[in-house]
Amino acid sequence: MKTICFILCFIVFISINPLSGQVVKIYPIPSYNVLVESSAIFQEMLPSNNKAKREIKVHIFPSHKSDSIPCFAEVTIYSLDHQTVLGPYTVNCGETLSVEIDEREWGVAVTSYNPVDVSVWIDTSSKLKERTESIIPSKEQEICNPD
Repeated sequence: MKTICFILCFIVFISINPLSGQVVKIYPIPSYNVLVESSAIFQEMLPSNNKAKREIKVHIFPSHKSDSIPCFAEVTIYSLDHQTVLGPYTVNCGETLSVEIDEREWGVAVTSYNPVDVSVWIDTSSKLKERTESIIPSKEQEICNPD
C-alpha cells in the first residue's frame, strides 16, 4: 500500500512543473531529440508484444538553448501499472542510461534544471545480440578438421 501511495504521489509531483506551474508534457516511447526545459514524461503508448526482457534507453545531450556548464538530468523509470519504480538516476549530457525492463508497459520521468535534449527508446536487439553471440562459437571453440 505504501508503494502505491508513493508512486501516486510521485506521479502527481512530477506532473506539475514546480518552477512555472505548467503541466508537464507526455511524449510517446520512442521519442528522439525532445527539448526538456524542466520536466517531461515519456510513456509506452502501445502494449509490448515482446515477452523477453528489454532495455529502456535514455540519452541526454545539451540543448542548443543551454549555455550552462553543468549539464545533467534526473531520470526515473517506472512501470505504468505502478508496481515498480527504478531510480532516480543522474545522467550527464552525452551519456546513455540503459536499464533492463520486463514485458510490462513503462514510463520515464526526466527532470533537468537546464534545457536538455532527450531521446528515449526501447532496445530489444542488444539482448538478441548477446544470445546470438553466446551460440556462435568463438575461434577457440571452432571445430577443427583432423589432418
